Amino acid sequence: MRPRAAIASLSIARVRQLVLIAMGWTIVVVGLLIAPLPGPFGLPVMIVGGIILLRNSADARKLFARAKRRAHPRLRPMVARFDHWRMSRRVRRRR
Repeated sequence: MRPRAAIASLSIARVRQLVLIAMGWTIVVVGLLIAPLPGPFGLPVMIVGGIILLRNSADARKLFARAKRRAHPRLRPMVARFDHWRMSRRVRRRR
């Protein structure tokens, strides 16, 4: 009985991860759609979607690491702050 429970919990975890990835992409797309509207609403929405993606997708983390290495010197502080936001919850969870 125990192996079945482990398989069931793995599949539930994977489904949760896929749902969070889909939700992250949806939030990023919504941010892109509302970006042309007056006000700074698009960028914060896209940042939230990006954070959700980075926490749940290995491919997104690899792409972010590559972009971080290639970032223009003026953009590096902004990228570092985004990385801090992404990691802050994970560090708090360990303590």
